[in-house]
This record gives sequence, structure tokens and C-alpha cells, in this order.
Amino acid sequence: ALHLDDQHSTLSSVSFRTDKKAFVEEMPELGTGLSLTASANQQAEYTKVRAKYYPNGVPHYEEIGNTAYITFDAFEDTGCDDYYSAPREDELDNTIRLMQYAYDRITRKDSPVENVVMDLSLNGGGNAYTAIYTIGLFLGEGQISLDDELSGALMASYYRIDTNRDHVFDEKDTLAGKGYKFYCLETDSSFSCGNLVPNVFKNSNRVTLIGQTSGGGSCVVQYLCTAAGTPFRISGNKRLSFIKNGAFYDIDRGAEPDVYIKDPNFLYDRKALTDYINNEIK
Repeated sequence: ALHLDDQHSTLSSVSFRTDKKAFVEEMPELGTGLSLTASANQQAEYTKVRAKYYPNGVPHYEEIGNTAYITFDAFEDTGCDDYYSAPREDELDNTIRLMQYAYDRITRKDSPVENVVMDLSLNGGGNAYTAIYTIGLFLGEGQISLDDELSGALMASYYRIDTNRDHVFDEKDTLAGKGYKFYCLETDSSFSCGNLVPNVFKNSNRVTLIGQTSGGGSCVVQYLCTAAGTPFRISGNKRLSFIKNGAFYDIDRGAEPDVYIKDPNFLYDRKALTDYINNEIK
């Protein structure tokens, strides 16, 4: 497992021919390479800092004065049978429902919200199509591009989303063009789709990135199995990219922040961060 040394690559389990209990007793850190271990340690540190400010867990959506914060640590699509009903607070682990809920709250009558902050500082990735939905909330159009490293094929897809659930795809479905200021919190723990979204935001020039350079992870996961039956996964041949002037650019180097913040305390002290956004960022 030490030689599967990137954050997308790891042993998934042991072979069906192996006594898993005995194996784990000998090697409890199954599938954990050096990069994955280092990333997990850093993520644990950030999680500890966040817990100081949110000992009962960070809410997925909150408002501090004129600023809305949308926080989620993975792109997920689970636990929902009807996306056209009004989103409930117990559904907000589902990224699509969270985006719908945030849209409803931000655009409600007499809403005080002027700034919208998406917190991806501990987001380790997940479902790509929920990342596309997230991009669409801020930018009006979800987009994803892939570069096949084996065949050289290039692919770009663009999506419109129906955030307000009126069965019409139009400008009412996005926060774009409505006068809001957009921000995204990122760290080196923002990985995979948690790295894709800040890169697309960066390329748009419409979202201010705050924090540290995101953690990369541009390749789609490829699941494999050895001849002896041991399942594992690696970074595959399809690379997430963004398009600029017709050229594809991979995102493995991460997205550099517009405002660098070294101390993670500042990312999670939301009152101080809100004051900073209102008074210091132009």
C-alpha cells in the first residue's frame, strides 16, 4: 500500500482468499500510503480547529450578518427521493438538496445576504455531478471537462440546473447576476472534486478564493483487482480539467487563493471572517 502513493490510490480490501480479520490484526493501516496518511493527519488538525468554534458540529447553512456560509465536507447524493419538493434541514447532507436549501434562504424576501461563502476547506471530493450542480449555483452553468490521457480524447460538458424547482431552466435558478459577492474557502485538504470546484471558480474570475492552495487530485478513480483477487484503486486515465481559450488545463497543482490565510482559526471564526470580508476584501 505504501507504493500506491497518492490520495486517490489505495487498497480497497483484501483478497476473498485472505482471512481479513487476521490480516488487519497484522496490518491495521490497510491501504494507507504516505500521501494519504499525511493528508489525513492534516485534515484531522483542521477538523480539531473547526471543532473549537463548532463543538456540536458545523451547520451546513448559516448566516452571520450579511454573509451566508455553505459548508460541506463531501459531494454526496444520498437520501432523497424527490428533488422537486421543498428541501428539508434533515436532507442537507445531500449536496444537491443543500444547494437548493441555500438558494431558497439566500433569495427569500427581505434576506439580509450580500455575501455568499462556500466552505470547501475540508472537502475531500465525491460525486462529480453534485460538484457540477454546485458550480451552477454560483456561476449559472455547471461545467466539467475531461482529458483522456490514454486516447488523447477531450470532452467538455455544460449543464443548466433547476435550483428553484419550477421545471424551467433559466436565470432564476442561479445566484449569478443577482448582485451577490461570492467567496470560497479552500485548503490543501480540498481534494478531488473539492479541488475541481475552486479551480473552476478561479478560472471564472467571479469568485474570491480564501485560504490555501487546494490539494489537487484531478484524475478520476480507476478501480482494479489483482489476479489473486485483491481490489484496489488508482488515479485513472481520465483527468479533470478546465477550458480556457479552447485549451484544456489540468487541475492537479490546485487553485491558488486570492487571499492567503495560513492560520485555520481564521477560517472558522466566522464573525472575524465576516468582518474581514466586509471591510478588507475589495
